[in-house]
Amino acid sequence: MTYAPGDLTRTGVRGAAWQGLAFVTGKMIVLGTAIVLARLLSPEEYGLVALALVLMAYAETVADAGVAQALVYLPRTGVIARSALFISVLLGAVLASAAVLAAPWIAGLFNLPDAAPLVQVLGVSVLATSFGAVPEALLRRDLKFKPLTAAPVIRAATMGSVTLVLAFTGHGALSLAVGTAAGSVAYALTCWFLVRRNAPWQIWRVGRDALRANIAYGAPVAGSSLLARLIFDVDYLIIGLLLGAQALGYYTLAFRLPEALILNVFFVLSTVLFPLYAQVRTDPDRLRDGYLKSVQIQSLYGFTAGVGLAVLAPVLVPLLFGQKWTDAVLPLVLLALYAAVRSLGAGANDVYKALGRPGLSIAISVVRLVILVPVLLVAAQWGIVGVAAAQLATAFVFACGMQAVAARVIKIRARRLVRAAVPGVVCGAAVAGAGLVTLALPILGPLVTTAVVVLLSVGQVYAILRLGFPSLYRELLQFLGRV
Repeated sequence: MTYAPGDLTRTGVRGAAWQGLAFVTGKMIVLGTAIVLARLLSPEEYGLVALALVLMAYAETVADAGVAQALVYLPRTGVIARSALFISVLLGAVLASAAVLAAPWIAGLFNLPDAAPLVQVLGVSVLATSFGAVPEALLRRDLKFKPLTAAPVIRAATMGSVTLVLAFTGHGALSLAVGTAAGSVAYALTCWFLVRRNAPWQIWRVGRDALRANIAYGAPVAGSSLLARLIFDVDYLIIGLLLGAQALGYYTLAFRLPEALILNVFFVLSTVLFPLYAQVRTDPDRLRDGYLKSVQIQSLYGFTAGVGLAVLAPVLVPLLFGQKWTDAVLPLVLLALYAAVRSLGAGANDVYKALGRPGLSIAISVVRLVILVPVLLVAAQWGIVGVAAAQLATAFVFACGMQAVAARVIKIRARRLVRAAVPGVVCGAAVAGAGLVTLALPILGPLVTTAVVVLLSVGQVYAILRLGFPSLYRELLQFLGRV
């Protein structure tokens, strides 16, 4: 299917809007669940669940062997879709079985015996993820973002309700594991319901060429995704191994807000941008213009939200989670800035994949991992604050590196990329000033302080865009109008 420039823009905007609606609704439910759980669970219980979730996230990342991404790129034939489903379900079953069998060994490795049943329960989540990957990919490939909105909302609602019922009845850390698995099953079933007539159920009707095509494209993508996930979560593993479950609980809670409010936004945009980039990969000018615009918008959001969250960290942690989590304040400051810095590199991997060069992502990720792991191991000497600071510094270096590679691949001058990030950096600096001035006032309470910082920040960002970047301001108004 070919789209004219205007049609593709409208499709992208509407897709981002529907995915954003699903994201906001789902994350509000998840965040509300996390706030309640923080008051019900101890930091150690929170850390146990975090470790189990990280380990299962690695399995879920490769549970479909990358065929979900392959379906977006490869020809739209029935045999390609059926072959993708065959690969995904087979690998998911193998990984889920491995999780159940290896759970005691994993718990022993981390010296956390209570983690074993959590890993076994989350094996169900791995299987459900592999089962739902293909129908989800078919909907994204056809840019059917509106009906797909229901799936993440249903997943979040299922996860939240099951988790809270079990937590209030005294099931502790197991409540979140069971809730996560239930949410994954609900997501997969919803995706299959949405594709209905187009569902490639007949997985016995596969072809060797189709299997090879799926694996040839999907395996590098899965490898790249696994490396990206390992990079994203290796700090959890290092903290769990070296500092224990309680430290991991504080760190996990500190990461909860930047992840929910900033990093997951980039993930949502990625699910929209990749199929859009794939549509225009044969038109270099449209690809370059679209990529620059995505960098501009993502850095604007990332810097303003990240800096604002860092400024408000001393107020938000006790207000939302309670006084027992005050050790998470300083890590939250650093991790919020880390999320802001990651916005500089957001979108580069989508361009590599859209151009059929997922190997670039793998090469960059390998280099990053080789550097990041020893840096974090050394930083762990200073506890979770040292780990968070190391993440921030490394993220900045590699965000710049990823954009440099993207500039060479799609032939964009470096100064154009720098100019695209300027509005975000300027607005972030203004938010920092507004927040620090407000926090210096001793007479304000937590709720009033939060409200004042938000209102001042929004007003300053509005004025900066209106007066300093009028063309971007008009484009954002057009974007909102299209939404």
